[in-house]
Amino acid sequence: MAERTRNFPWKNTGIGEPESWPNSLKNFVSMLLSSRFPMLLWWGENLIQFYNDAYRPVLGEEGKHPLALGQKGEECWPEIWSLIYPLIQKVLHTGEGTHSENQLIPIYRNGKLEDVYWTFSYSAIRNDDGKIEGVLVICQETTKTVLQIQKLTEADKRFKNLVRESTVGMVVLLGEELVVDVVNDFYAKLINRTTAELIDKKIFDIVPELEAEFKPLLLNVMMNDEPVYLYGHPYQVIQEDLTNPRGQRNVIDGE
Repeated sequence: MAERTRNFPWKNTGIGEPESWPNSLKNFVSMLLSSRFPMLLWWGENLIQFYNDAYRPVLGEEGKHPLALGQKGEECWPEIWSLIYPLIQKVLHTGEGTHSENQLIPIYRNGKLEDVYWTFSYSAIRNDDGKIEGVLVICQETTKTVLQIQKLTEADKRFKNLVRESTVGMVVLLGEELVVDVVNDFYAKLINRTTAELIDKKIFDIVPELEAEFKPLLLNVMMNDEPVYLYGHPYQVIQEDLTNPRGQRNVIDGE
């Protein structure tokens, strides 16, 4: 991109030959071209574009490269101009930068319109007189990460539904505090509680009488990845009898 930038006919863009550029533009273009982080610069009234080698891959094949170099921003990005132009205008008029994470902004590349997720920032760039003359875009495509998170989220959702709909008692506990992440009605009935009483609570805050025996077993499973199988193992849980004004407690036996 440095070579393309040097050989580009800039006089046809309205910003003149590089010899006539303000020092601020020369410095920012030099910085941009030497950076290994994806960067694009819009400069001047027509938002003429510069970008570097790190930015080049996000344009894909059979898309905007190399026409995007020296092109007006509006001409380069017609499919998203209504989304990004207000952000550009905000930076140009106020000098305040913007920051967006994992935002869906479809772009035309690889011969088609693709759904692409970005984390990016827009920053004001000033000329030698201190006037805002351009907008610097620093960005990173996060499409793969977002899609992976979506897949994991969907898998987690399916797993939790499986637990809730199971006809045997199941509970998922998280962290060393053993917080109830998901639990079904069958498990709640085993300890004479409701799922609402258990969810997002530390399990041994609900049934402290079981902590001494079962917490070491659970932590050993978590820390050492060693399963434990208990068949016909007796247990007792205690529940306050809210209907008794003296606060009588019920002892519930189970296996």
